[in-house]
This record gives sequence, C-alpha cells and structure tokens, in this order.
Amino acid sequence: MMYTSKMLLSLAAAFSLAAAQSDCVYDVQSAPFHLRLTSDDARLNDTLLVSVHAGPPFRQLVSDALLKENNPNYNQSDISVNFYYNTTSTNDPSTICLPGKLHWAPEQSWPSVFGIESSLASNVQPVIVSPMQGDGSGPQFDEEGKLYQLARSYSPVNTEEESWSGTNYYKWFICATVFGNYKYADALTWVSGGLPDGKNCRAVNVTREWA
Repeated sequence: MMYTSKMLLSLAAAFSLAAAQSDCVYDVQSAPFHLRLTSDDARLNDTLLVSVHAGPPFRQLVSDALLKENNPNYNQSDISVNFYYNTTSTNDPSTICLPGKLHWAPEQSWPSVFGIESSLASNVQPVIVSPMQGDGSGPQFDEEGKLYQLARSYSPVNTEEESWSGTNYYKWFICATVFGNYKYADALTWVSGGLPDGKNCRAVNVTREWA
C-alpha cells in the first residue's frame, strides 16, 4: 500500500492524540442526573435511559419503562438510573483531553468509558459503557442539555483548501441489539450514516435532567 504524506501526517496526529489523552485524569464529577428520551414514538417518549448489565464489565443503556414491560422479572438491583459526567482538572495546554466521560455510578472501582461498538455488517452501533473502550468517544451536552457527538471529518478529495470541519451530531436511535449473549429490545445506539438498518429502530433525543 502506498502511503501519502497526508495519510502519514494523519496517522502521526492520531498517535500523538492518543498519547496526550493518556495523561488525562477525569477527576471532577458532576452532580447526578437522569437521561430522558424524547421521541415521536409514544412508548419511548418521556421515558428514562438506565444502565443495565451486558456481561462483566459491560453496560448498555436502555429505556427503563420498556425494559420493565418486556422483562418484568429483570433484577431491579442491577439497574442504575443516575449518571455522572466526569471532566478533567488537567490544565496543561500540551495535553488534549476529552470533554468528559459518562459514568453510571458515583464511586466505581474502574473508569467507565462511553464507547460505540462499531460493526462492518451494520450502521447501527450499540452504545457500550465499560473500562475497555479505550478513550471512548467523549460525548458532550449542548446548551439545552442534549447529548451529542462532535464529529471531525476530512474530505478525501484533493482541493486547494484542505481543512478539518467539526459538526454536532444527534444520531441516537433506540434499537433491538445483540451484544455477546445479551439481547435488549430497546437499547441506545448510534447510527453511523443514512437510515438505520437495524430491527425496530426509532429516533430519539437524549437530554440530561438533573436528579
């Protein structure tokens, strides 16, 4: 494979970013909050997202109301309704930190990271919270408290003006998912492009609501 100077610079930048982020400590924790869904689907609208077990040490985010409806015998002690957003006190300008990390418990024995499980077979990507998602995707909340991802993209087309652009994306869907041996009918996912090709997917917004 031939590597262009642009590709090599991009790879070098990615490795530098990863190294810089490894120095970040996310030691400033927010007050507890809930994550409320809004949707055109009446069964989903105004329900809460909760954290549920998806095999140690993984968690998924699902609609609380529909979880109870579809799984009335689900272990309620395993459900976490409160979330926390940890930011860093690092102020070293040479260290590039994520905006914050989403946690599902105030005092966890491991750092939980909000990550998106990508797949070559589908554009529907389950949201997984675990200590094994690297630096995660760094979700953020806008001025209205809505959860979004800041995507930075680079056009592969050669132009005289080559620049990076960043956009806020709110491409959240509730879909039926399978992660390992765990199947949830109403789990939070991210759709990477176009309409979701997953089963029974419904568009949602996710909004922070202080507990």
